[in-house]
This record gives sequence, structure tokens and C-alpha cells, in this order.
Amino acid sequence: MKIGIITYHRSQNHGAQLQAYATKTALCKLGVDAEVLDCNTIGEESMFEWHFNSLRAFLGSIKNNVLSLVSERKRNKLFKAFSQNMVGVSKPCLTKVSLDKIIKEYDYVITGSDQVWHPQICEDQTCFFLDLPVSSNQKIAYAPSFGVPDYNHIEVEKYIPLINDIAHLSVREEKGVEIIKKYTSREAKLVVDPTMLLTREDWNEIVKPSHYKKYLFYFTILDEQPGTDALVRKIAAEKGLEIVRIGSLKDLMKPGFKNARANGPQEFLGLIRDADFVVTTSFHGTVFSILFEKEFLCVLNNNNRNSRMETLTLRLGLKKYLVQNPNVFNFSKEFEKINYEHVKQKLDILRDDSLCFLKESIGL
Repeated sequence: MKIGIITYHRSQNHGAQLQAYATKTALCKLGVDAEVLDCNTIGEESMFEWHFNSLRAFLGSIKNNVLSLVSERKRNKLFKAFSQNMVGVSKPCLTKVSLDKIIKEYDYVITGSDQVWHPQICEDQTCFFLDLPVSSNQKIAYAPSFGVPDYNHIEVEKYIPLINDIAHLSVREEKGVEIIKKYTSREAKLVVDPTMLLTREDWNEIVKPSHYKKYLFYFTILDEQPGTDALVRKIAAEKGLEIVRIGSLKDLMKPGFKNARANGPQEFLGLIRDADFVVTTSFHGTVFSILFEKEFLCVLNNNNRNSRMETLTLRLGLKKYLVQNPNVFNFSKEFEKINYEHVKQKLDILRDDSLCFLKESIGL
């Protein structure tokens, strides 16, 4: 059996590449031949970007490009190496014609995980909705995320018929279940992110240890709320930890943080595993904190992409570790040590249930 996977495998985003690796690895552990289809370049960043629409934008470009010289060269190299060597991809099929041709070599095709059904992030590429010349029964959606609370009428007309043609439907958050139910009357299976199909022992096989000692790992990727930096500094001071951060380019200039942006997916795993505490605004930052059984907090973002964090923590009994407002969260009074024995029991059940969905979808 041969299975093709369509996802954001080139994205220079730690979670994106690790979920691509996890999907392929989980399928291979089931005894099938799986590979990621090299059919898109979404998220692949160039080192330098120029904006000329205003003087302010141009000056901002200069600043960001100078900062890129500090961290992006090494970072980009590590991401590309991980995609090529650890994820492993098919021969290029970057046009619809070439993808339609190569897809005939596979028994099944899977879309997911990540926000592959986000109308902006997917860049209007219908391959993420499995708009392909294969039968409905050959199509599987494993843990895709919409990343928005709903589709507008144009998106409904374009994407929902394609989603409805997928025989094996699953998503990774409650909001996705609601959207599919609303427009197709179908019950999509709620499954765990593919990174959680693998165990801590599986991830330890590829992790690269951190070289920092006694630190709080601070990982942000989207629009963190005002007050998040201050909360992190307070926790670190209380625990006597230095702060190691992966954030955006603009965060490189902030004082008090050790910059760890120039790290790839395997180094990212080590930064979480070896940390004394984790604060993150990221879904996958939360996932790996749980997998490595770390004391952590997830601060919700200033956007509409929080459903996946809310669903994950609710299902694992960790809702109290979501911070709604960092400005009013009292760490000393509100934080309790996590009972990972209970969390592990819940996760094992969810993992087994999700693997059953995968196995049933491909006839195992």
C-alpha cells in the first residue's frame, strides 16, 4: 500500500514540519509506504524581503533584513535539511498537471494536519481539499484545521463540496467539527494532531539536546497578547531561570531574552524537552510541552486561531493551563503542578482512537 500526504512540508515553521514528519512516521509504523508529496511551497521563506510601498515599510525592510543575517541563514538551512532528510518528499509535482499525474501512483491520499483548510494560508490551492482525480474512498482528511471560526459564502461554495467528497473525514478541533456539521450534515471524527500519534520515546529518537542550563523556554509564533512578555519575565524571576526565546524577527531586539530563533525542528524539540518551564502561544508548543511532560502555560493569542489549543487542553484535562489574559493571571496563586499520570491516561485513549480512524480509513 502506498499513501501520499499533502501538507505544508516546506513551511519554515517548527510545528508544520514536525507534524509532516509525524504523519509519515505514524503511517510507516502501521506498515505502509507513505511519503509527503512535494506539491507546494507554502511557508518557504526567502531570507530577504523588500517593501517599497512607503518609507516606513522600506526602513522596516532594512531592519528585518539586517536581523535576518543574524539568525535566518542557519535557521533556513536547518529547516531545509529536516524537510529533505527527515520528512522525505516525493519528486516535485508543483503544478496541477504533474500532481494529477503522480497521484495515480498512490492507493490513498491524505490531507492534513496543520491549517491546510485555512482560506488564506492555503493560498487558494485546492489540492489541500483533495481536488484530485481519485475516488472519494481514496481521500482521507487527517486532523486538518480550518483556523477560522467559519467560512464566508465564497469559501463555502468553493471548498465545502470538495470537503464533502472526502470519504474519511477527521479534524483536530471542535470548531472544525461544527463547520463540517453545519455545511455537510456529516459527523467528522475528532482526532489528535499527528505529532501526538508518536510517543515521547519516538520523539526522543530524533531530538537534539539543548545546550542551555536552567531556563524557561518562551515560544511564540502568532500574535501574543500585550502583557505576555511581562508574565514570562515574572515567572522566570520567581523560578530563578534565564529566558530562552524563539519568536519573530522583531523579538530579536527585545532585552532579557536569549535568542534561539536560529534553531530547526530537532533543536526545537530539545529546547522544550530540556526546559525547566515552558510558556508558549503556539499549538505545537503546547503539544510538545505535554508530550515531554513539562510544566507549562499556553497564553491564548490575539486572533481567532485558539480553538485547537482550547480543544486539546480540554480533552486532556489541562484547561486551567490556558491563560486568557496574561495581565491578570497570578502565577504564584493560580499555577498548580500538572498530574501527568492522569494526562497520559487520557492521551493514550485519544491516541489509540485516532490510530483506529487511520487504520479503518486505509483498510487495516
